[in-house]
Amino acid sequence: MLKLAGAVLIMAASLLAGMSAAEHVQDEYEAMRHIRGVLYALRSEILYSRSCLGEAFGKIAGEVGAPFDQWLSGMAEQMQERDGIPFSVIWKNGMSVISAGSRLPGKEKERLEMLGMELGSIDMEAQIRSLDLYLEELRLSMEEKREGMKTRIRLCRCLGLMGGLFLSILLI
Repeated sequence: MLKLAGAVLIMAASLLAGMSAAEHVQDEYEAMRHIRGVLYALRSEILYSRSCLGEAFGKIAGEVGAPFDQWLSGMAEQMQERDGIPFSVIWKNGMSVISAGSRLPGKEKERLEMLGMELGSIDMEAQIRSLDLYLEELRLSMEEKREGMKTRIRLCRCLGLMGGLFLSILLI
């Protein structure tokens, strides 16, 4: 009886581990959708409101959720203080907030960091073109992720269950 209870607990734990891995896959996609919304808002602020980057970050920070609100408000504050710090350094420092609190895939974090290197050193039209290019790359990356997402989620759940079943059989 005790072995059976142990086997059930092992299967439940491994199933939960598989479900956690599946949730991680979904969270990555949601983070990509969230950053896409943030960057579209930034594009709109630059293009239509003719806001400088610091003002645009401040306006957008109030509209988005964590961790992007902390990232944007932190950059807005640093840009107002300025202190001779180049924009690329401000952006790179802000990326540490995203790295800690976001589930963005590593490739997207790198692309986002490269976007920051381009944004601070060019005029408004070039900023819009850089944002458009990044948003197109992000769209393609999201399509790839979405195509494989259902399969990966199903695979994570099945592997969790099968791993627990295999371990239970080994231990009995």
